[in-house]
Amino acid sequence: MSGVNRFYAQLVCEGKPFIKPKNYLGQGNTGIDIGPSTIAVVSETDAHLQAFASELEFNTQHIRRLQRKMDRSRRANNPDNFNSNGTLKKGSKHWNSSKTYLKTRASKANLERKLTAHRKSLHGELVNNILRKGNVIKLEKLSYKAFQKLFGKSVGKRAPGMFVSHLRSKAERAGGQVIEIPTYNTKLSQTCQCGRVRKKKLSERVHRCECGVVAQRDLYSAFLAKHISPDTFVLQVSQLLTDWQSAELRLQAAWRTATDTQLAIGRVFPSSFGRCPELERVAVKVFAKISKNQDVVGVSREPGRGCPVKEPPGFNESNALR
Repeated sequence: MSGVNRFYAQLVCEGKPFIKPKNYLGQGNTGIDIGPSTIAVVSETDAHLQAFASELEFNTQHIRRLQRKMDRSRRANNPDNFNSNGTLKKGSKHWNSSKTYLKTRASKANLERKLTAHRKSLHGELVNNILRKGNVIKLEKLSYKAFQKLFGKSVGKRAPGMFVSHLRSKAERAGGQVIEIPTYNTKLSQTCQCGRVRKKKLSERVHRCECGVVAQRDLYSAFLAKHISPDTFVLQVSQLLTDWQSAELRLQAAWRTATDTQLAIGRVFPSSFGRCPELERVAVKVFAKISKNQDVVGVSREPGRGCPVKEPPGFNESNALR
């Protein structure tokens, strides 16, 4: 209940805290890429892209109305503290707070308390899911203060810095490790596995390289982070190229699943997801309409490409090889 004083007693015991059996610690390396509104996770056998704390209920309009109501009340009860143009006077001031102002402030504090509790619960659920994927978590070391300047509303709502702190403390208690990679040395969002480094605009959400690699930008950054050496902060290229043969399809499937999930629940997927190529979806619809006695256009995949490419009508592989 709001408006009630509570007193708590905290008992601190020595030793390791209890860990539920379902929250076991996985084995292997896991790469993470955290953005203002999205998070990408790539492990040894899984890849996942989702909106960061998407279930968080944040009634921005209601909080804004309460803030305006509080401001009007302060101005009405403290006219001597403001200039004629509405700006605040300099120096020390005495503030008179009416009962309406105190009630409105308590309502706003109660909404923010609920938001904090819900966010903490979502952070804990996501941390447990990540720890089940691996015991060594690698992510870029970001400046969340800079994030707040650029994406103030999103960062204030989702608190990525608090999430990383929660992830680090819980991983250490479970026997895992969180490694933060300096962005100056690695430049994961600009680097390709072939060695090319190209600076991208923030609006460019798809990684495309001349070598043929096409992937969602955040998922590919998380994939590269997974293969960073924890000692030298250098890409382990040989292991990366070996893993890419199986990881390419997983990244494409995670990209497509993230988009479809947002659309299925009636939400517009964030622009930071990027738009996955529609070739495979179109092919599935065409196959469903073609009768069985008709020739079906073959589908093949170019080396290094994540989405299938339709072959032209009348194409014969045996004739093409002659």
